[in-house]
Amino acid sequence: MTLLSKATWLFFAACLIALIVSGIGGYVFLQKIMDEEATEQLAHEHQQVINFVEQTGVLPERWFSISDSLWAIPMQTVVPIQLFDTTLTNRAENESLMYRQLSFGIDTQLGYYQVNIRKALYKVHDLTKALLLAFSVLILLLVGILFWVNYSLSRNLWQPFYQTLAKLKTFKISEDEALHFAPTEIVEFKTLQTTLEQLTQKVRQDYISLKTFTENASHELQTPLAVIGANLEQLLQAANLTQTQVEQIDSLLDVVRRISKMNQALLLLTKIENRQYEAHESIDFSELVEDKLNLWEALIQHKGIKLTTHITPHVHIPINPFLADVLLNNLLNNAIKHNSKTGKIEVELTSQAFTVRNTGAPPTLPIEQLWERFSKDSIRNDSAGLGLALVKQICETNLFGYTYTFNDGWHTLKIVFNIY
Repeated sequence: MTLLSKATWLFFAACLIALIVSGIGGYVFLQKIMDEEATEQLAHEHQQVINFVEQTGVLPERWFSISDSLWAIPMQTVVPIQLFDTTLTNRAENESLMYRQLSFGIDTQLGYYQVNIRKALYKVHDLTKALLLAFSVLILLLVGILFWVNYSLSRNLWQPFYQTLAKLKTFKISEDEALHFAPTEIVEFKTLQTTLEQLTQKVRQDYISLKTFTENASHELQTPLAVIGANLEQLLQAANLTQTQVEQIDSLLDVVRRISKMNQALLLLTKIENRQYEAHESIDFSELVEDKLNLWEALIQHKGIKLTTHITPHVHIPINPFLADVLLNNLLNNAIKHNSKTGKIEVELTSQAFTVRNTGAPPTLPIEQLWERFSKDSIRNDSAGLGLALVKQICETNLFGYTYTFNDGWHTLKIVFNIY
């Protein structure tokens, strides 16, 4: 849920709670006012009757001039005043109706009487409900207008923030273009944009410095490693070496070769990230796959691996030839290296994708980690853990999709062309 949606729904919930509370309170308040009004009307009519009797000495002949529900009953003595509510049945509609009645005694020239004045409370209640309904509709309309106004104002108010987020999503650390945000008059958003510009600039500078150091260090290591390797090979040819010394020198040579191989892979990754291989050509990928399979055929046969191919001819894709060569070398090398003896490899090429499947033991790392640098199967010590990292970088550079799965003893690595 977005911040705007969250704030809008909180505002709506607050308005709804306020509406419920105010509705209940309004109903009780109106009910109380109407009840008091009914009581005051009865008291006023009571006073009119007393005033008339004091002036004339008798009860009025036309009761309707005072009240539409008033009658008198002859009594022997003066009865006390009483105010009470009662329920009467309307036989025509077969329903019970509430009334408030005021009964009081009065002394006239013709004797004592009990005067009764009655007011219908159900009319008061109906009026209260009608007023409450009218106020509720009015409040709901007001809340709806406020809800729409709040949402519209909030959306416009937070628009610079969402534009900043959208711009930040386009940030790529490997690109030189600086972030430029849309201007805004809101101080907080200005501060946010300024902070982000400074932060991304600092991150990019640190990244460039680290990348430059890695590239320079890897490049400078090549010569010392070559010298060490050459000297060790010459030393291996020396006479009077014991078997233990030969094994130690051979082990050192193996370490130097692995370091040199890893260093070359890091150099290649750096060059790819630096976009030094952006020049694309439309190459015949089918022919390149066939050539690579012919090169690896001897090793595949030596390991007793059964190879099955389904290659669509004349599949052309736009890619730098050198990167295409590196991509295939790494994919096929992994399929052979991580295969089991007398295992199987299946290679499939269509105009949409290139797939390499091979049998083998399940990976010892989570699949998502295998794409990272120096992440490798822990049971193998002859791998630098950069093969899939190179595949990932080449795919991202060329906007290819890439997936890796392991099911039923089969490793499947699929490259999807032109996913955008």
